[in-house]
Amino acid sequence: MAFISTISACLNGCTGITINDTTGFFNSDTNPFAWNDDTTVWRTDIDDPYVTEATISISINGGEPTVVNVLPAVQAAVFPVFELYNYTPVDSSGNSTLQDGYYNIIYTVTDSTEEVYQTEIEFVVYCNVACCVSKLAAKVAEELCNHCDSDAYNDFLIADGILQSLKAVAESLGTQEFTKLLTKLQKLCNQTSAGGCGCGCS
Repeated sequence: MAFISTISACLNGCTGITINDTTGFFNSDTNPFAWNDDTTVWRTDIDDPYVTEATISISINGGEPTVVNVLPAVQAAVFPVFELYNYTPVDSSGNSTLQDGYYNIIYTVTDSTEEVYQTEIEFVVYCNVACCVSKLAAKVAEELCNHCDSDAYNDFLIADGILQSLKAVAESLGTQEFTKLLTKLQKLCNQTSAGGCGCGCS
């Protein structure tokens, strides 16, 4: 079988990650490895082979993955692009707990012949440290420092410099460098007069 699924991920207001199936419909010329053909996989049991299992696995910074069943989303899909899962972690009070870090997302599809197809993407989140830097900027504005020789101003300059580097690394998906810069910025945020952020920046 020649089925190759594709997915995308996007940040949802800094409170969650929306994961979409972007595989699309089968077309022998333009999309020969997509859904709904005898040579690939049917999303329902209209014909063989059809999808029998579909899951999304999400892990952060190499930790233990969260695995969710997305078969109902596949079977009810409106093509060509449809939402598979909206990852929105919350605490007991309903507040967002989306962490900054490096996310690994794996989409696994199993068909009626027990053949398994898998696709994997990486996604970075830095909402909380970006929020921290914004708070540091606000602290500088509050002090109205004319000579710009204050702890708040110095903290902001250092933190903003690291944040800009973090954004550049995020674009090139350099995992180790991203994690190193994120850890450094998280430590700085926790040490500054602005304190930890934890606001989610929604």
